Parts: sequence; structure tokens; C-alpha cells
Amino acid sequence: MFPADRATAFAYYSDMRRITEHLKYIELVESEPENNEQEFRLYYNTVELGTYHIHVFCDIRMDLDDRRHVIRLEPIESLPPIETKVTISSTRARGFYKSEAEFIEAGEQTRVEYMLSMKARPPRPKGMRFMPRAMVDKIAQNITNHRVKEIAEAFIANSVDAFPEWLETTAV
Repeated sequence: MFPADRATAFAYYSDMRRITEHLKYIELVESEPENNEQEFRLYYNTVELGTYHIHVFCDIRMDLDDRRHVIRLEPIESLPPIETKVTISSTRARGFYKSEAEFIEAGEQTRVEYMLSMKARPPRPKGMRFMPRAMVDKIAQNITNHRVKEIAEAFIANSVDAFPEWLETTAV
């Protein structure tokens, strides 16, 4: 539940720069508006198991459906490619990020139904090459599930906390 009417909630979440400010581990690194569509590059960066640096770049287009009050972030492949790199303790690759948020009237508040999907297949760091692939895959899946939950929970908390300040400075 979001503490504003549907139009205000939709306007608040319709700004990609504002959205990425509230995402943990993810930042906006490139933006190229084109033909009234907004295309962006997101960068996911984390250190796992205290040693392994994971760098994933996801290119997306933000589509706003004002009539249905739906915001979609769709994966695209039109931005310059990302070179895959792997070292002993790091990996860098392209990933895919997709989300959809639907804003539903709920009195003076808005219910936001949100779906998030992140996919990437970065090569495993060379320091993990002696670990059995099944073990590495299991560890990676557990970390991914934890991170997606962590990103979603932090996004909700951070964006709701920042809303009153935005509302004070914005005429909706």
C-alpha cells in the first residue's frame, strides 16, 4: 500500500532516476532517450561471499501506460554491448531486468502490485573453478533469491520514506 491516491503514486514512480535512487545494489549508469521512449542502463554491483565481485549491466526501456496506470521496465538490446569479463575474484556480464507495477485505487491510498525479474549468467570467477559446478550453481541461486528479496524490500521502504519530501516539493 502506498500513502497517496493513484495519480500521485503513479507520478512519483514514473521517474526512472527517482526509482533507481531507491534500489539497493542497482544504479543508473547511462540514459539515452529516443523517440519518446526512455532507454536506460542499470548496473548491479555486489560483493558475494566476502570475495567475489559481481557486475551485471541490464538495459531497459521504461514504458508508462497512463490509461491503465502501469509502469513496465522491459529488457532491450539496443544500447552498446557489454563485454563479458572474468578474473580470479570478479565477473562482469550483461543481464536482463524486467518489472511491472500496476497501481490500483484503494481509497486514499494506492495498492501497488509489483513483479520483478532479474536474470544473468555471468561466468563464474576463476577463483571458483575448483568448486563443483552444482555447488556454485546452488550458492548462486540462494544468493540471487536473497538479493531479489532484499532489493524489493529496500525499494519499498526507501521509496515510501522519501515520498513526503518529494510531495512537499512537487505540484501534482
